[in-house]
Amino acid sequence: MVPAIRPASTVMLLRAEKRAPSFEVLMLRRSAKSAFAPDVFAFPGGAVEPADYSDQARARIQGLDRERLARMFRAKRAASLDDPTLAELEDADRAALIVAAARELFEEGGVLLGKTLDSGTDIASLKDAREALWRGESDFTDILRSRDLQLDASGLELFSVWVTPPNEARRFYAHFFTARADRQLAAADRIETHDEIWIEPQVALREYEAGRFAMVYPTIKHIERLAAFSGIQEVLEFARTKPILRIMPNATAEHEFSLPAELENAW
Repeated sequence: MVPAIRPASTVMLLRAEKRAPSFEVLMLRRSAKSAFAPDVFAFPGGAVEPADYSDQARARIQGLDRERLARMFRAKRAASLDDPTLAELEDADRAALIVAAARELFEEGGVLLGKTLDSGTDIASLKDAREALWRGESDFTDILRSRDLQLDASGLELFSVWVTPPNEARRFYAHFFTARADRQLAAADRIETHDEIWIEPQVALREYEAGRFAMVYPTIKHIERLAAFSGIQEVLEFARTKPILRIMPNATAEHEFSLPAELENAW
């Protein structure tokens, strides 16, 4: 039986590096006990949950207007490499993917999307709320509502859409977003993720090639693309205007993938 495909959101969060105009991306080491991609460095992200579809969640996040969602979710099928069984996204699916991006960024990385934390923010309260989220005692919408937090997804841009091949035990309809980081300290959750790190894409690639920084194939390909840019604004403008091809890489062996030459850097 071919595993079901779950919609998922991943965020490539970028911050300016001291040696401007270079930049760093937030990465977290996944738990060695994780059922998916254990003990590798990845961007914050995960599968969409039923609560991400709620009207209450949407009401707490700005930047979900229908016109903007239609512009963002413009992916076209890569005819030579795609899963034709995937249904087209509805407005509710698009909004839920962005809610999931915000939720996973907070849950795994401790960052509230589009929210600059001022001196009046109760950081300890947010830490407690995050721990309650991990324990299943609260949900993301409850946290936003109880603390009267309004997030802003207007700076989030869709970068790519990847589909896990059918030979994998877990399959995802993964949407990779990118955004500029506000002045917040990221922290891994110490449950699903560990060892938060802000790293320049070029450094991540060098460390990977030296065998000191484990990454899976989709992460490597995204880091390669980020490494071609010199600044955050350049990345965001590219994401805002680039064509997006929904692709499913070839599975050459278990956990080994490839892209045909015509799709390299075309997705």
